[in-house]
Amino acid sequence: MSKEFKHFLAKSCQDPDQPPFAATLAGHTLAVLDSFRTIFGEVDSPSRLAVQWFNFFGLPLSIYPVFFKQSLFSCLLHDIGKANSGFQEMIRRRGNQLVRHEHLSAVFLQCPEIQDWIGIAEDTDADIILSSVLCHHLKAEPQNQNFAEYIPGVDQPRFSLDVALLSKTIQELAQSVYEIPTPPASFSWPGRWNFDRDNKGTGYKDLAAAKLKKFYRTLRRSKDRHRLLMAVRAALIISDSAGSGLAREGKNISSWLHGTFNDNELLTGTSIKIKILAPRQKEIEKVTGAPFVWQDFQIAAGDLPDRAVLISGCGSGKTLAAWRWIERRLKKTSYARVIFLYPTKATASEGFKDYVSWAPEGILLHSSSQFDLQGMFENQDDRPGCGDFLVEARLFALAYWNRQIFSATVHQFLGFLQYSYRSVCLLPLLVDSVVVIDEVHSFDKPLFSALKQFLANFSVPTLCMTATLPRQRQKELAELGLAVFPQDPAAFIDLHRKTSASRYKVRSLGDYMDQAEGSVSDALDQGKKILWVVNTVDRCQEIAARFNHANTLCYHSRFKLEDRKKRHQEVIRSFQEQSGPLLAVTTQVCEMSLDLDADVLVSEAAPITSMIQRMGRCNRHLRNPDLGAVYFYFPDKILPYEKEDMTAVASFISAIDGEVVSQRDLEELLEKYGDNAIETQRYTAFLGDCAWAQSRAKELADIKETSVLAVLQSDVSRYFELRRNKESFDGLLIPVPKYPPELTWQNEKIGRFPQVTSEIHYHQKYGFAKHPWEIII
Repeated sequence: MSKEFKHFLAKSCQDPDQPPFAATLAGHTLAVLDSFRTIFGEVDSPSRLAVQWFNFFGLPLSIYPVFFKQSLFSCLLHDIGKANSGFQEMIRRRGNQLVRHEHLSAVFLQCPEIQDWIGIAEDTDADIILSSVLCHHLKAEPQNQNFAEYIPGVDQPRFSLDVALLSKTIQELAQSVYEIPTPPASFSWPGRWNFDRDNKGTGYKDLAAAKLKKFYRTLRRSKDRHRLLMAVRAALIISDSAGSGLAREGKNISSWLHGTFNDNELLTGTSIKIKILAPRQKEIEKVTGAPFVWQDFQIAAGDLPDRAVLISGCGSGKTLAAWRWIERRLKKTSYARVIFLYPTKATASEGFKDYVSWAPEGILLHSSSQFDLQGMFENQDDRPGCGDFLVEARLFALAYWNRQIFSATVHQFLGFLQYSYRSVCLLPLLVDSVVVIDEVHSFDKPLFSALKQFLANFSVPTLCMTATLPRQRQKELAELGLAVFPQDPAAFIDLHRKTSASRYKVRSLGDYMDQAEGSVSDALDQGKKILWVVNTVDRCQEIAARFNHANTLCYHSRFKLEDRKKRHQEVIRSFQEQSGPLLAVTTQVCEMSLDLDADVLVSEAAPITSMIQRMGRCNRHLRNPDLGAVYFYFPDKILPYEKEDMTAVASFISAIDGEVVSQRDLEELLEKYGDNAIETQRYTAFLGDCAWAQSRAKELADIKETSVLAVLQSDVSRYFELRRNKESFDGLLIPVPKYPPELTWQNEKIGRFPQVTSEIHYHQKYGFAKHPWEIII
């Protein structure tokens, strides 16, 4: 191999024979070591972030030197597996990689000279180094299921290793790491490898596999060692990410990271008061025409401890209460960041628009945030940070490291629990943050289980918020040390007045949908504003098309993103500004993201917490002297819900049928009829994989993959134009049902993503339908 290659490459480059130093194995490794030192400090002087890192992982700072040594060795050796001939041929576009390089790194570590070298170093743990190196790309399945296996399609199993060149590379690299002993002059790796045969290399592989299984058993008994492994492994991942991304983009690693993690630019209570609260209060005064006054429960919320759950009805002002809590936390202790987490992209965007966007350091973070930011504000001068909300896309997760105030979806930050690589790369932000997690009532069982495990195993100030929460979930959060607030809403006059006020007149229509239509027609004749919520997109489209007139709006998830964004804004604006009759037919998208106030709510039966959330969009601000009219009826099918989701729903509706109801009444009925079964703990990879690490990002929540993203055939030319201009094409994407499968197909030039679908199924007013619209209308 030395005759073929002068250098080991770690990254692709235009001229492999004369690569830039950053593309070589030595250059990349030094960049990773530089990133680690800049982020975490030196062996005798941990950085502020290192201190927060240890607090987050529940580790005593006294073992920081141990963490430092494991991490140095891991950074130094993490990519030695790239020195094999298969990877070097692949990176030069002359062949294929035979075995994943990080798996080979773990195998190469079994060389006796490597083991002896690690063993004589003080404060080292060879098993932690082995696991960290193996798992730094999160592609190591538990129980060695794919360990050092040949990549599918490999037609010949042999590869080679230039032992002399790799030995020389390690010796040169080690010279920059003064905290560890000098490596041996040579290593006894074999020059030729074939895992299909019984040989020295296969013996190394078997030895590594045996050590991993033994280490797994040890970690199950040693919580402290497991925590140290998690901290080292995550440190390697973020150091590798920084060393790769910053070098690729030509950034000076040290200066960029020092500027990003600047101890002199921490957030304080005063900064939140000036940058977030003051402009928001001014905006409220502009809308209401009255001086802003804190409610008494909002004032009390500011004094809640570092762990709490705030339960307050829709429209009560709990978001302002949360920001007051943030202000008081930062007045007590400075943190680098504030993170406000929401369950959906729409709620995150609304949270950004109303609060976070007032701060120049603010940013919106979810899968389509860059598109949502386009045209969010009618007057760009309304926000001091406008024009600086976009990030350097090629830095990926690192692009968000220099931001301080976040409105994001919960998956972006808590996804690390299921080893989402992007989320792991955001850990340097999370560990030094004050965190608010909103709408926790909407979390399905896997996501709520993940939330509980986050709270139980990691330390960061956290406020959970919701309008309603079943008693069992309140109990589980309280057992994790969260103070439930308020214990007695009646103790706060303003909150008691809102929650106990007569708000709704409820009527059950049984399973008679025709009565629902009659009630809607009567309300429209009376000039009322009506919100009709159904459980499926198909029924939403069907009803909206049947009431087809100028004052009917249809809103659900199956629009092109650019049209959905317009429809979202149109629905809110119509309820806020339009006089006269109005009908909005929606799906579950209304439950959290729509800040509107309807005179009449018509809703299909749904899980109890969902129905209460829907009711929160009716007579929201107590401005209707006639009470909000609420009608419930049962659809023919309960889909998309399961039978267990609908437990006691009929009893709940029966209890309020014909009654005048307050929010307080709903809370008491939720306690009586809500799902109070003890929920089983779900598996989280970050805590459960132990010696291994396999990404299970899609398992954070119980998301059923019922749709695929596609673009209309008529938009394909726009898609290519946007790609050529390096602009986002998110606005063209539509979630199209997977079934029937003939709804979508692949375009040869586009590839597998996105799919393509026919425009005959799309209507700008009603969205995408399973059948051509000329048949439906």
